[in-house]
Amino acid sequence: MRTSRSTVISSIIEKRRPLAEQISKVEASLKSLGTILHHLKVGHQKLVADVNETNVNSGFRDINFEIFIESVNREVAALEKLKSRFSRDTIKIGVVGRARQGKSRLLQSLTGLTASEIPDGDRQHCTGVRSTIYHKPNVETYAEVWFHSEQSFLDEIIDPYYEKLYLGAKPVTVEEFATKPLPNLPGELRGSAVNGAMYDHLTRYYRGLSSYRHLLRESSPRRILKDEIREYVAQDTVDGERIYFNYLAVREVNIFCSFPNVDVEQIALVDMPGLGDTGIGDEERLVKTLGQDVDAVLFVRMPKSSGDYWADVDVHLYDLARNALIDLPINLWSFLILNQTDANSKNGDNSKNCQDLAGDISRKTD
Repeated sequence: MRTSRSTVISSIIEKRRPLAEQISKVEASLKSLGTILHHLKVGHQKLVADVNETNVNSGFRDINFEIFIESVNREVAALEKLKSRFSRDTIKIGVVGRARQGKSRLLQSLTGLTASEIPDGDRQHCTGVRSTIYHKPNVETYAEVWFHSEQSFLDEIIDPYYEKLYLGAKPVTVEEFATKPLPNLPGELRGSAVNGAMYDHLTRYYRGLSSYRHLLRESSPRRILKDEIREYVAQDTVDGERIYFNYLAVREVNIFCSFPNVDVEQIALVDMPGLGDTGIGDEERLVKTLGQDVDAVLFVRMPKSSGDYWADVDVHLYDLARNALIDLPINLWSFLILNQTDANSKNGDNSKNCQDLAGDISRKTD
């Protein structure tokens, strides 16, 4: 008898709970050790001040309790992340790939949801920010939007462009970014298409600022309705018109809806912007998401029907994911999905190229 997907998912979640309990015990012990070390540090400092004998004082003074305390704190922080991961009531699956590979539509297929809940598109890069889709029964679809503050917008989004592209002094305030002319790309960088594309990204933040600036002052999360999701998650409209700017102010979006496919109700799906759009910081955000929030990764690739191969960017993406969680081999928590299309699709029949890439994957990921 074939085991249902819901049974398998539930079994995995239940197997994790004892691990979370064990981690809690170890975490408590380490915190207790940290407290003891702190008391020892205080006592040591007092004794160093009180002891006058040169021989005793010189050896005793060299004891560095701070090193041990910092080591314990690092271990506690790592355990807290693991405990959070193993305590979840869902399995979080992240979908990773270059832009225009069909990642959002894969998520639609898995859940039975539509573009209203998981926006997609046929033209340019569609997904603008990370969104996590959760099953929540018996509710009208809604989402919670988490915005950047003005400071985090400068620190995490704008400043890296100024540093990477050598644009000079970084803006101290959003007002300064808005009112001062955008520095020109240095001459020595203008011959690079990649640098030019990065500068174009920064230009979009700059020129569109008046459309989304007010959101940087909004409290988070903001609850929105189903028909508003696209304008906060996507870069363009259903028709492919690039008129949305709200996503530029958004950190992430959590979407809550009832999954039509009931056998995956205990899965949460993380939809991330496709890489290859040369946005500075995208790779760092991907690594952080995979290392902290994702339990399994689906690498999605749509081979071209005219011929395709594993390129350097594909291997680079795989390496990024592998480095996100170095303590666990990536082959144990990742899967490759080759998106097969037929002759009636815009991509054409790519079945042969899917077979070729599948046969060549082991050589590229060793």
